[in-house]
Amino acid sequence: MLAVGHTFIEDSIAMEQATQSASQQQGRQQPVYDTRNGGHYGASAALSAQGYAPVAELYTGTWANVNQGLQGTARDILTTYWQHIINHLESDNHDYKIHQLPLARIKKVMKADPEVKMISAEAPILFAKGCDIFITELTMRAWIHAEDNKRRTLQRSDIAAALSKSDMFDFLIDIVPREEATSHAKRSSQAAGAPSGAPGPAGAAGQLPPSQHGVQHPSHHMAPPDYSLGQHGLQEQEYRQPAMYAGPVQSDPTAAYVTEVPVTNAYCPIGFL
Repeated sequence: MLAVGHTFIEDSIAMEQATQSASQQQGRQQPVYDTRNGGHYGASAALSAQGYAPVAELYTGTWANVNQGLQGTARDILTTYWQHIINHLESDNHDYKIHQLPLARIKKVMKADPEVKMISAEAPILFAKGCDIFITELTMRAWIHAEDNKRRTLQRSDIAAALSKSDMFDFLIDIVPREEATSHAKRSSQAAGAPSGAPGPAGAAGQLPPSQHGVQHPSHHMAPPDYSLGQHGLQEQEYRQPAMYAGPVQSDPTAAYVTEVPVTNAYCPIGFL
């Protein structure tokens, strides 16, 4: 009897504590997930900054990939977003007539498999919601990488970097290779290492266009060296002519004077006349 009494008392105390905790949670103001200011990223960042981010250790098992590859504030933002998605799917009323993605296109992709004969009306709706969540999460992960690099434009390298941080995106390796995730960092390191005169193999590949331009530049000036060589040969001939034909060169002035003498002789009789 005493044991039963102690058990009943312990259960009563536990129930009272649970009731008090529930009343405290109801009395606490619920956070507002407002997507009007910055979309899902802005709403999740605002709630995580206010301390409403869920504990990351709660996401285990099936949900282990929610914050995979993220640390600090970025991890809190993603966990806050996923907590909102879970609450939205479990508790909110859904209007199945409003869709973010075209159901006809999704249904067409589903029918691309020849084994799929019939598709129910609910299947494209589920796929549309799944694609919406997937695009939003990947965009948030890529935007985190863009902000880390002090940029306000989402680039393909940001998406590649986001894919490389989680194993659940390995199926996209053929679309966005992981090498592109570090291409931006490699280009910046090559630009910094170029003045030092010690470029790596990638730096040498990056310098191919200037070298090609340097090769083409002398091709435009191949003709002048040939002409200069010809002129140089002519000058050597001119220098050789005085040595080889010294006699004729000296006889030319005398020949000119000789031609003038007959002319004066021809007019001399006329002058005397």
